[in-house]
Amino acid sequence: MPGDHSPGRRHRAQRARFHGPGQHPHILGCSRSGPLCGRCLCPREGTGSSYDGQRPSSPPQSVHEIPLSQRGGLLPSTEVIYLSRKDTTDTVRELLQLATPGAQVWLVAPWRLRLARELLSLKLLRRTADAAALELRLVSRHSHTRALAREAGVPAYGAVPFRLRKYRRSRRRGDVGLAARVVPVRGRLGRRWQRRRRTISLGTVLLSLLVIVGLVGVVAGAALAFVPRATVTLEPVAKPVSGTFDVTADLTYRGIDYGRAIIPARRVQVIVQGRNEIPASKSRSVPDAHASGQVVFSNRTSNPVTVPKGTIVRTSSGVNVRFATMAGIELPPVLFGHSWVGVIALEPGPSGNVGALTISIVEGEVASLVSVLNPKPTQGGSDKYEHIVSEEDQDRLEAESKELLKEQAFAEIVSELEGEEFMPPGSVDADIMSRHYDQVLDQRSDYVSMEMKIVAWGDAIDGQDLKLLATRFLESQAGEGMGLIEDSLVLERSEEVHVEGLALRMSVAAHGMVAPVVDVDQIKRAVRGKELAEAMKWLRSHLELRQEPEITMFPEWWQYLPWLPGQTEIVISVGEA
Repeated sequence: MPGDHSPGRRHRAQRARFHGPGQHPHILGCSRSGPLCGRCLCPREGTGSSYDGQRPSSPPQSVHEIPLSQRGGLLPSTEVIYLSRKDTTDTVRELLQLATPGAQVWLVAPWRLRLARELLSLKLLRRTADAAALELRLVSRHSHTRALAREAGVPAYGAVPFRLRKYRRSRRRGDVGLAARVVPVRGRLGRRWQRRRRTISLGTVLLSLLVIVGLVGVVAGAALAFVPRATVTLEPVAKPVSGTFDVTADLTYRGIDYGRAIIPARRVQVIVQGRNEIPASKSRSVPDAHASGQVVFSNRTSNPVTVPKGTIVRTSSGVNVRFATMAGIELPPVLFGHSWVGVIALEPGPSGNVGALTISIVEGEVASLVSVLNPKPTQGGSDKYEHIVSEEDQDRLEAESKELLKEQAFAEIVSELEGEEFMPPGSVDADIMSRHYDQVLDQRSDYVSMEMKIVAWGDAIDGQDLKLLATRFLESQAGEGMGLIEDSLVLERSEEVHVEGLALRMSVAAHGMVAPVVDVDQIKRAVRGKELAEAMKWLRSHLELRQEPEITMFPEWWQYLPWLPGQTEIVISVGEA
């Protein structure tokens, strides 16, 4: 029927005709009354405008710009068109002209669709959709295509709505050609897909302003809470206290026993080795220089006699001392013809110093031809003293080397301690793992040297545990209600340590300042948010102080203490009454 505006097959298949070149299209059979036609946006009769072959004074409105009230107040129907890579711009424009006027049309573009990458083509599609009173939307996985579509004024999406995916291979029944590719969607999409362009209303502006004011308030509140900082210095009336106590560090304990003054300890062990040497202390006498002198040989024949160099002569009584001539001589060929020659003792030492007329025997081939005698004593034979390795030196070297390696081990152990741990030097002990001497006993040497390896261990004590024990001791000495002022504690540990099995015991002297106990958390809670003058008044009235309290603010011009307790620091200063 001519007046039927339902999206029927017959009406959708009709082609648009134009009143004139470049003018608004009008669908055949459209006769709806009103200012604007809901199907083709033609001016209705009686509105004061008509298409009489002349161009209208203003271009027709886009369907995106037409208020919902002018389209009957009904949400548009939805149609989907799946494009192929072979589609051209003209083909897609014809498909849009075949869609139901006023409908929401989804164009699903495949990957690498040429026209979807051309801004001009997308603008032509937008104009065609506006001319046909369509709400056009484009789906493409290509980000560049979506950007171009938005620039052309077409809403773009990266994925097809779930309800439209089942129409991918669907065709409209009863239609052929391009008309069959325009598939109507049964039912409606969710509100998310039916939303149109939003305009900023007065309510939105007011709400945005309220949000901004709220954010500014939150930031300002956070700044007021976290930026101001305060340091409160208090000097309560304090008195000195001191005392000495014995403390036991036990390897079997894991916590402090305040009643028995026992703190835990842990054992640390290292292996070290090294070389050492000491001078040899024992010496002995050994022969050094050879004795020498003069002897006279006499010829016992009337023939010439030659006494060669190195002829041996010796003493005739006691321990025989042998000498050798130092040169060869010729005796005259007369009876008792004589000649002098020098001799030297064969053995070094003072034994070669013999008296006069004691050398009288000649050895060798000339013994029967000559006689010998020393008119003067021989002299020059002497001893010397040299160092030798003794057992006492080896024992002394072993003990000294062990002590040196223990000192080295102590330094290594100290380097491995953690936090406030310390180790009394007297607690370090060691066992010898191996030793090797470079000399043997009685060997002639000026030095005794060796190489030694030891395993050393010691007991490490946590200094914090000792401070806690000393603090409890001094507070008990001061009396109830008194507390030790922080950083006033001074400890003096005795160097004398007594090792008893798995524990060691030592004496500790403690000194410090005690004052009435100050509840730091209570002070922070009491003065937070107060003005400086009010906070000073509260501190004077509730605390027994030696001097006026001091409050330092950051920034300096701020006059209120921070609300957050963590932004206030309480410093207790030591002052003696």
